Amino acid sequence: MGFNKTLSRILTIAGFYTALTACSANQPTVEPDLPEKEYFRLAQEALDNNLPTTAAEQLKELETRYPFGEYSVPARLDLIYAQFEAGNFAAAHATADRFIKNYPDNHAIDYAYYMRGLSTYKGAETFLGRYLDLNPAERDTTEFDKAFSEFADFLRRYPYSEFAPDAKARMVYLRNLIAEHEVSIAHYYFKRKAPMSALRRGQEVVQSYPSTPAVEEALAVTIQAYMDLGLYDEAKQNLSVLANSFPNSEYLTKDKKFIPFKLPREADPDTLYWVSLGLIE
Repeated sequence: MGFNKTLSRILTIAGFYTALTACSANQPTVEPDLPEKEYFRLAQEALDNNLPTTAAEQLKELETRYPFGEYSVPARLDLIYAQFEAGNFAAAHATADRFIKNYPDNHAIDYAYYMRGLSTYKGAETFLGRYLDLNPAERDTTEFDKAFSEFADFLRRYPYSEFAPDAKARMVYLRNLIAEHEVSIAHYYFKRKAPMSALRRGQEVVQSYPSTPAVEEALAVTIQAYMDLGLYDEAKQNLSVLANSFPNSEYLTKDKKFIPFKLPREADPDTLYWVSLGLIE
């Protein structure tokens, strides 16, 4: 009995092994890994030929197969650039973020911080330009706020980086954009007959973004909001600031009286929206 059981077991195992062998014969042959240096070379060649997506694929293969190899660190830096150039800004941001966490003392860490902010910036800019075809100041600026913060973090850490001038220039643009956005929201609140909310937006620009071009209009917003709220002394004070800071303002007459914004007819169809009390034309 023991022999018969053993023979039966052997035949069963042999049959199972034969079936496995037959199945494996139908599977594609797995190519052996390339040397680490070859992955890196192929990636550089793709970048030189303006093929960032191909370069990113090669660099990710290198990262997967040789995570602690000789080229692993420069490959991760190049991957940030390749993903960015391919328009995959979210991936570039994530790769830069990982590099910052994993290699805080690397000689090129300033580049990773810079590219993190630039990826956020370009991602927001591309979305607005491609899908909305509207003035960015009229849309949500959450991602621009994030980009501003990331550039500020980069400049705080590496003020003398070779990438600092570009980051500063982009921060100026972002400040202007965010300030303009605040003013556009104030106009929305005027249409909704919510002058207190409009006032807050105007004050935010005056206080937080005083060097931006939008501050002139923001001062006009505060004057108009104060008048609508019946706070005429405050309106006069802000009118004085507007006249002194912007004597040729489009919101002033030649004799320095305030020119109110024109509301759309649907906001106030038949009545005057502001009482002048000598402040407006």
